[in-house]
Amino acid sequence: MYVLGLDVGGTSSRALLLDASGRRIGYGRAPGGNPAAHGTGTAAANIRRALEPALLGVDPAEVAGAVVGMAGFGALDRAVFDQMWASAGLRCVPAVTGDLGVAFAAGTAEPRGTVLIAGTGAIAARIEDGEPVAVSDGLGWLLGDQGSGFWLGREAARAAVRSLSRGESDGLLTRLVAEEIRDADNQDGRAGGWPPVDGRAEAIRLVVHAQGRSPLELARLAPLVSRAAAAGDPDALKIVATAAGLLCATVAEVRQEGEDTPIVLAGSVLTSEGPVCSAVRDGLGAPTALAGDGAAAAAWLAAKEAFGLDREAAAGLHRRILREV
Repeated sequence: MYVLGLDVGGTSSRALLLDASGRRIGYGRAPGGNPAAHGTGTAAANIRRALEPALLGVDPAEVAGAVVGMAGFGALDRAVFDQMWASAGLRCVPAVTGDLGVAFAAGTAEPRGTVLIAGTGAIAARIEDGEPVAVSDGLGWLLGDQGSGFWLGREAARAAVRSLSRGESDGLLTRLVAEEIRDADNQDGRAGGWPPVDGRAEAIRLVVHAQGRSPLELARLAPLVSRAAAAGDPDALKIVATAAGLLCATVAEVRQEGEDTPIVLAGSVLTSEGPVCSAVRDGLGAPTALAGDGAAAAAWLAAKEAFGLDREAAAGLHRRILREV
């Protein structure tokens, strides 16, 4: 017998098939399956693409349980999803849930604690018995997602255009942002040298670039903040400190004072070693664990239920699964 775990986000969909011992049997990866971002039809098709290699050589009827951690699952048309699931030969009824509980399980086998996710967006939740019971932020790039990758990228661009408009071009973050956007605008090479002859004109060019594309593209500037902060750039250091404060405040909204349960950090901003992750860890003042593979965590959740594991057995299986993957 087998279990399936799926970690479905806006960028990618990943499926992992395990046997009862926690051995990895099959794995598949496909484009994003977030129904809120792509629509249920496209989302279901991409999930099916991830399932196919994961189930290769296995009788799907032998899959005893499945957990699907899905960003944007509230927008899912379950009838369309169920039709896709059945067409893959799967007979078990999958537990389709949000990504908070799965992200928490990717960092710990404990049933209670807190998860903080900071990728393109940012959200925190208090977890009880594996389920979120209180949630903070996750309110989108326009009105929320404080301290997220988008937020970091936007602040980097904002600092750069302000500096350039004042004729200041000696800051590392300003130069990195301008060069990144020059590269995006000029695929055959950078336009002009550095510093720019006309700082104000350079600032306007960056503004036009940012306003002419999807706002979420600013998230790709986030790594530049960490790079510049590591080199001591004042603007970058200020952004890092502010982001860490915002993320810690998001956690404080869902975590009880004096609580000693685990805090799991997930998302690219927090699982990539660098100034932001370090500042958040310092600011939280509590032990933290980095989330591992989400598909493995989802498979572990499925195994707990399908195989009726007690707490000790579940903890042992968690160590095996997350270490292997």
